[in-house]
Amino acid sequence: MVILGGGNGTSRLLKAMVPLLKNGEIESLHALVLNADDGGSTGRLREQYNVSAMGDLTKCLMALSGFHGDIRGEQLLKALEHRYDRGDFAGHTLRNIFLTSLEKTSDLDAGIAMMARILQVPKEAGVVPVTITPLTQQVVIEFAGQENLLGEGQHLISHQVNLQADPKWQAGDVRVKFVEGEVPLNPRAIEALIEADHVIVAPGHTYGTILPTLALPALGEAVARSEAKLWVVMTLLTTPRQTSGWSGEDFVRVYESYLGREVNMVLTNGGETAQVELVAGQEWVKFVDRDHNYELREEGLVDKELPKAQKEDAVPRAIVVHDDKKISEILGELLKRQKAKGTKLEG
Repeated sequence: MVILGGGNGTSRLLKAMVPLLKNGEIESLHALVLNADDGGSTGRLREQYNVSAMGDLTKCLMALSGFHGDIRGEQLLKALEHRYDRGDFAGHTLRNIFLTSLEKTSDLDAGIAMMARILQVPKEAGVVPVTITPLTQQVVIEFAGQENLLGEGQHLISHQVNLQADPKWQAGDVRVKFVEGEVPLNPRAIEALIEADHVIVAPGHTYGTILPTLALPALGEAVARSEAKLWVVMTLLTTPRQTSGWSGEDFVRVYESYLGREVNMVLTNGGETAQVELVAGQEWVKFVDRDHNYELREEGLVDKELPKAQKEDAVPRAIVVHDDKKISEILGELLKRQKAKGTKLEG
């Protein structure tokens, strides 16, 4: 099982998948995480120490840790998650500082391996940066035969750039690229994709996390060549000025345009919502058609416990998140159904 993404959506999906790994319903679990975040603690560490994008990598490692459920282990996880609110470390989490130290004294892959060992991540699981080289994200509009740069830098794009400034632009017209061009994939990422039975696109911020992960041509080519089934766990809400008005079908079509192949199954929130105040342009993602080339599974996926903002937060938190226990149940059921049909790859 290989998950594509980063950020909160990917870490929660990993948390949902860990019980399936422990009980043998899946043989391995790896997250392929983009090395491009440049906001908050991560951005400052990149700028000051010339290191990789730490935040999403460490968040995913924490989700896979074997310390969950252990009293002393939970204390360690809480300490690593602590975000300083003043002094020289203000805005930084200990987990990000720790991996920065490991990269500076070895290299990124070795640092991740050491942190995984300390966190007791199962040997069948792991976090793999999509590229060893840190990247700088761009968004460009390709319209009427011209290409124009709309913004540069993942944090800026996520929070400040209007990707729907012209009403003539359609879903997918704004494309994600990188200043560094076509950087080769991490060999470990290629290996994970080759061995995968299932590749899952995680939920998350569309232009801040998901599309940047899918945008490297080499990754799209590897997924297109893979015989793995391609699944999507759909994000919950549209993003103002970026994906407002998108249907669920729009999201899937855009994902497919980067990956060069059709999706086999989509798990999406169906009907159940939380009592939260949405801002203009923020809507629950809904599918409007009944006929699809992929299996559409609609379930209540919203976690009833809403995220709580903390004064130390370096970037805004999501207002709602997925229920990892419900996702675990549903994906476990789908895998059992496949096994009953006699093939790992039945969609």
